[in-house]
Amino acid sequence: MDKFLPKTVSKKLLLPIAWLGSSFFVLIITLFTLFSSLANIKPYGTNKYSIFSAKPLVLGVSTFSLDSVDARAAMLDKVFEKYNCPLLEKGKVFVEEADKNNVPFWLAASIAFQESSCGKNTPKKEDVESYNAWGWGVYGENVKMFDSWEHGISVVTEYLNNRFYKQGITEPCEIMKTYTPPSRGSWCSGVEFFGDIITNYKTPENI
Repeated sequence: MDKFLPKTVSKKLLLPIAWLGSSFFVLIITLFTLFSSLANIKPYGTNKYSIFSAKPLVLGVSTFSLDSVDARAAMLDKVFEKYNCPLLEKGKVFVEEADKNNVPFWLAASIAFQESSCGKNTPKKEDVESYNAWGWGVYGENVKMFDSWEHGISVVTEYLNNRFYKQGITEPCEIMKTYTPPSRGSWCSGVEFFGDIITNYKTPENI
């Protein structure tokens, strides 16, 4: 009988070994699935719109290409209209000057939102309108005066190109360091916020 003992022991061990093997396999599959899921979780980032009450709204459904001057001008004017901006109907000027100077069509408009609530709070000199919606050249008692909104859009957009974009400085927070050094981030956050409002605006399909 002794010669049959190893076979008997092997049969008794076979079931626990098989159970352990299958359990180990299931454990490996479970851990692999868990780690794969964790790897795909996006890190929680700082909300750059935290200084505002809400993120930009998408206002409709797009039907035009952003390559079109008229489409981008319409987007700007719709946003200006929504916020009751004095810059209403100047959308085409913003786009044409931006294209001429190789800067984003929304940039000068977004700075106007940040600096003067899109032209509502412009500085005046002896009660004369400055048409300066960008806080450009304004410090102490000095106020840079423009002849019209069109004049201001042209001068400021050209400045943004020559001073920043031609030098490879394109990020609002980098522009801020020269444009308005005292700001500690709120300026560029505001410019980016309104830039998103403008670029996320979609012309409604049915008006």
